[in-house]
Amino acid sequence: MQLGGGLMKMGTDSEALRAQPEGHAPEYLEHSAWPVLIALATGVALTGLFFLFKHVVLLAGILMMLSFGAVLGGFLYSETKNWASALRKSLPRLPQDTVLGPFPVDVSLTIQIIILTELLLFGGAFGMYFAIRLQFPFWPPAGAPILDDFIARIQTLILISSSVLVEWAVWQLKRGKQRAFRAGIVGTTILGSLFPILQFGFEWPHLILNNILTPASGFFGATFFLLTGIHGAHVVAGVIAYLYTDIRAFMGQYSPKNHGFVEATSTYWHFVHIIWLVLFALMWQGSRLLG
Repeated sequence: MQLGGGLMKMGTDSEALRAQPEGHAPEYLEHSAWPVLIALATGVALTGLFFLFKHVVLLAGILMMLSFGAVLGGFLYSETKNWASALRKSLPRLPQDTVLGPFPVDVSLTIQIIILTELLLFGGAFGMYFAIRLQFPFWPPAGAPILDDFIARIQTLILISSSVLVEWAVWQLKRGKQRAFRAGIVGTTILGSLFPILQFGFEWPHLILNNILTPASGFFGATFFLLTGIHGAHVVAGVIAYLYTDIRAFMGQYSPKNHGFVEATSTYWHFVHIIWLVLFALMWQGSRLLG
């Protein structure tokens, strides 16, 4: 009986959607178990990573890491195959140079909550770093290498330049200079993408493959890769946000009165930049001074 009632309700909802005016965009409520599964798999993967670092039940650690990859692969397989169809159906409905209205939520409040959670995350990570650091008479510990800061200096210059460039882009947008804004926001995306390329494509492989420093190289190696890895993941997230911003910018969806998302993204980017300056001071420039 309940099933029949549910089917009748679904039919009524479908008829209501068809009866809506042409210019009205219907709301679609979607339910998915993937967010919960990915969250659980992330916890399992972190536990497996702990097992691997501590050399405790290596097989279980590997299986836990693989389980995360399996869940993520299942999500990508089941979801991405529908993305092309969804884009083909949705983008033509949004005419070129359409300026969207304000977000349904307060963007400034949203980014403040995000920054707060990130402060808690990095605060805990730095707290762990200093708790470990205080257990040693000098830092880095005996046997730890002195890290070459050449790539780190380039990364610092990249983040500083990108932060200045995105502020210039926002300023141009507020003046109504769309072409300059688009150039600035694309330039920020390009500069930002260079950071993880240098980190994950050059520095990490150089340190690990040449056995200079690895996650298993004592406390210094473990804290180095953990802190820089967390930060690098946040940089990648920022680059993805900027790619989304670029797409909307070239669709003409920002204006002097509608730039909340751009400023929210730039605020996040400045936060990532500040965290990097702290990391750069601790891991490279200030490591010997702390001893």
